[in-house]
Amino acid sequence: MQTKEKSEIITSIKTYLTQSYVDLVVSKKMIIELDKNLKSNKYEKITSPSEFSKIVTEDLQSISKDQHLIVRFEPERIAQEKRIISEEMKLETEKKMMMQMAYINYGFTEAKILDGNIGYLNLRLFADIKYAEETATATMNFLSNTNAIIIDLRSNGGGVPSMMQLLSSYFFDENPVLLSDFYERETDTKTQLYSFANVAGKRSTNKPIYILTSKQTFSAAEAFAYTLKHLDKAVVVGEITKGGANRTKRINLNDEFTLSVPYIQSIHPITKTNWERKGVKPTIETNVNEAFVYAYIDAINKTVKNDKLNVLNKIGYNFLKEKSVDDAIIVFQENVKLSPNNANNWDSLGEAYFIKSDKENALKSYQKALELDPNSSSAKAMIKKLNDVK
Repeated sequence: MQTKEKSEIITSIKTYLTQSYVDLVVSKKMIIELDKNLKSNKYEKITSPSEFSKIVTEDLQSISKDQHLIVRFEPERIAQEKRIISEEMKLETEKKMMMQMAYINYGFTEAKILDGNIGYLNLRLFADIKYAEETATATMNFLSNTNAIIIDLRSNGGGVPSMMQLLSSYFFDENPVLLSDFYERETDTKTQLYSFANVAGKRSTNKPIYILTSKQTFSAAEAFAYTLKHLDKAVVVGEITKGGANRTKRINLNDEFTLSVPYIQSIHPITKTNWERKGVKPTIETNVNEAFVYAYIDAINKTVKNDKLNVLNKIGYNFLKEKSVDDAIIVFQENVKLSPNNANNWDSLGEAYFIKSDKENALKSYQKALELDPNSSSAKAMIKKLNDVK
């Protein structure tokens, strides 16, 4: 790369930041950083276009903390855009895209009914409803008779607003609800996003909804979690998310480089702000591995009225069968908390600790079980077995 080309790219980036970036104050700070780096010849010795785009992106994000703001080296993509494409080729491209999306089931990786009649959906992508509405409808119909729904977004990096709008609509009635305001600085215009008055499937308006998050949950997935949390429609469980709130467009800087620039600000109708740079803070904050089990337990506690101890006990043993011993321990601990004088609960907890090779806690649990039920042969046998272990 020549110094002149790099300088021209930086100049172009500065122009678009001033013109379009959501926050004018931050854009000015980024421009100062770029000018400083040009003056110090930071970019002079970089010869690789990919390395140049990577370093400039890092410089922009070091100031903005905006993970949607990216410089890319992608000449093939730009050339493809400029090519005159026939209607036939457009249809073929569209067909290929539909096939690719169908191959991953439009992000709907898994949907199932858990013990206790709790629905579970693992959603990896917010696909355009132009392609995915039928799959979304089928999934929401499948989950509609459950007592609660857990939506797993721990591996979801985002997508498009239309799917966020559609899925949100299933948790409200037919009266449209304001989901988000949007503001574009460049044109000084405001728009709004409402839930749909009509959906093809059955709504789930009066049941607990749980959304699982991780540090990798991003963009449209964050919008879904943040929107439903602050409209009191969902409990968010897991980790604080990645923190990308604003809508982005990709601009060609020249024939080789593009700039993804956030240009529309999301504004929640209740909080009057968004999750940019902060991430979505969970209602129940826990690590990524334990998010599912804590959401599951909370759903059971809120929805199961009869025989809750046996339901939880069954769930715990299912986790043991799946070799999810830590999750089983958490479930059995919940049962002990709900009914501390039940010997069987302590016995189950002891078994889980034993499988984990936690001799100390296994022994304590079995001793408690025996204290509550002196005739428990299983507790006696396990205590002897544990005491014999050196």
